[in-house]
Amino acid sequence: MIHLFGKSRELQLEKDASSRYLPVVISSMIFLAALAIGGLFSIHSAVQDWTRAVSGSLTVEIAFEEGANLDKKVKIAAEYLRSLPGIEDAHPLDLDAAASLLEPYLGRADIIKDLPLPRLIDVTLSEGNSLDLMAVAKKLSDTVPGARLNTHRPWLDKMIILARSVQLLAGAIMLIVSIATVIIVIFAARTGMVMHQDVIEVLHLIGARDKYIAQQFQNYFARLSLLGALPGLIFAIVVMQILSFLADRLDSSLISAPTLILEAWIALAMLPPLVALLTMWTVRWIVMGSLKRMM
Repeated sequence: MIHLFGKSRELQLEKDASSRYLPVVISSMIFLAALAIGGLFSIHSAVQDWTRAVSGSLTVEIAFEEGANLDKKVKIAAEYLRSLPGIEDAHPLDLDAAASLLEPYLGRADIIKDLPLPRLIDVTLSEGNSLDLMAVAKKLSDTVPGARLNTHRPWLDKMIILARSVQLLAGAIMLIVSIATVIIVIFAARTGMVMHQDVIEVLHLIGARDKYIAQQFQNYFARLSLLGALPGLIFAIVVMQILSFLADRLDSSLISAPTLILEAWIALAMLPPLVALLTMWTVRWIVMGSLKRMM
C-alpha cells in the first residue's frame, strides 16, 4: 500500500521538475481563500453586532430653535419616553457629550458647542418590547414640537446591504480560487502522465493495475498540496492578525477590529485537508481517465 507521506516507488515523481512549483501556487490560492473565509466570518459577526446595537436603542433629536428653552423640551420628551411601556431608559445627552461625538468630524469640542446643535436623547428599549414606533414618533412630535424619533433602521439596512455584497464577493473569490486550483492540478497531473508515459507502460506490462499507478500520482500531488497549503494558511492568519491589530487602534465606533469566531477557526483549519482531498480526487479522476485511454 502506498502511504500519503511515502515516496512514489517506481515513477519517482519527486524528481519531476514539472510540479516543483505547485506548492507555491497552492500556497497563494490558500492564502486568498483563507482571507476570504476570514472576511466572511468577520463581516457576519460585525452585522450581528450592528443589529444588536441598533435594535435595542433609539435616538430622539430635538431641533435647535432660536429663543426656545431646549432644556425644558428635552426634559418633557425624556419624561414622556420613560412613561412608555417597553422603554427601559431615556438618557438626555448634554452639549459636552454631543460635542464629543462630533469632535472627530468637526474639530475642537469647545468650538462645536457654539454651533446650533440639536439636542439628543439616547433611548434604550426593553427586550421583547412591542412598541408601535410610528405612533410613538407622532405622539412625541405632538408633545414636543421639533422632536424627531430616529430608529437607525435605514442606516442599518444600507450597512447590511454593503456587508452582504462584500460577503458575496468573498464567496466569489473562494469559488474562483477553487476552480483555478483544480485547473492547475489538472495540467500538472497531465504533464506528469506525459513525462512518465514510458514507465507507466512498463508497469502495465508487468501487471500493475491502474489503481496502483493512480495512487502514486494522487498521493504525491496531495503531499505537494499540503506542503503549499500550510505556509499559505499561516501567512494568511498572520496578515489577518495584523489587520485586526491595526483596526483595533482606530478611534472609531463604526469600524471595529475584525474577530474570528470558533467556526471561522474551524473553517481555516479544514482548508489544508480539504485542498489535499480535492487534489487527490482531481488527480485520480485525470489519471484513471488517461490510463483507460492508454490501454
